Amino acid sequence: MGPVTERITLYLLAPDGAAVHLDADWRYRPDDPYAVSLDFGPRAAGAGWVLSREMLLAALHGPVGEGDIHFAPVDDGLLCLVLGGAGGSVVLTVDCAAIAGFLATTLELVPLGSEFERIDWDGGLAGLLSA
Repeated sequence: MGPVTERITLYLLAPDGAAVHLDADWRYRPDDPYAVSLDFGPRAAGAGWVLSREMLLAALHGPVGEGDIHFAPVDDGLLCLVLGGAGGSVVLTVDCAAIAGFLATTLELVPLGSEFERIDWDGGLAGLLSA
């Protein structure tokens, strides 16, 4: 079972209230089962985020998050993502149905609760010890 990549459109909410269209590649790798990578591509100077799959799943049903990352469903079938960092925060919206479909595919590959079985613990430890 290989990785899943899906291009899903997000909308960056600019300070002036405008919504800027951003296509992002959402990636899930069964060998990194807790993470979903978001790659905004060259238009965003290679910006990317690694998000928790469980957090995204929970966000479809209610607000979640602490620190630099917060997600919450909002009216009109959208999911609001607030991503923060040293340079400030960005507010993005994305279609809940698109995210739910992507996450359903990840769950077919790696069901919830079985993630630990996919991690190469020996390989990870060997890498740490050889560094």
